[in-house]
Amino acid sequence: MIDPTNITNYNRTEAELEEFLMFCIMVAGKNAKQTAKKLDSFLFGTLGIISPLDWIQNLVNLEKNGISKNFPLMYCMKQHKLGQYKRLQSAFTGIIQFKNKLKSVSVEELESISGIGSKTSRFFVLHSRPNQRVAVLDTHILKWMYAQGYDVPKMTPPKGKYAMIEKDFLTECDNAGKTPAEFDLEIWKIYSQKHNTL
Repeated sequence: MIDPTNITNYNRTEAELEEFLMFCIMVAGKNAKQTAKKLDSFLFGTLGIISPLDWIQNLVNLEKNGISKNFPLMYCMKQHKLGQYKRLQSAFTGIIQFKNKLKSVSVEELESISGIGSKTSRFFVLHSRPNQRVAVLDTHILKWMYAQGYDVPKMTPPKGKYAMIEKDFLTECDNAGKTPAEFDLEIWKIYSQKHNTL
């Protein structure tokens, strides 16, 4: 199961990367611990037998091949109360194309999938690969930047403004002598104690 308090891991297997990407997609604006539990429940019994993306592909195939008329992926997501069903359905089916490519998939490729934005793509890359110069501009980072005197929105900014704020945050990482992944986790632990949201 994903541990939100120990999220950085540069040695994940392909199956673990698939699970982590699904977590990154699901957790935006939600309680991280609860999201990890829901994902674990959704994938229960598959890990070690079939990879998360193979599981999604099998559910999609059941629908495509007319074996089930009940939209198996949607049904399973609802059974486990994942929420944001249409967004997750688009994103989960979209990332199937990255099977066996998650160690090298780019931020831009991830963002080409409906349901994956700048924050989610960077969250995945930052905490699964070393030496990444990207920032996850979640509410915690933005609160911290506001406290430092930056003019930032309360919620994740749109793509155009994202790059400017990201550059400022990376400068702060350099000034603190920390990697973006280290600084991200440090700020998250401070600001998320009440809600554990991302």
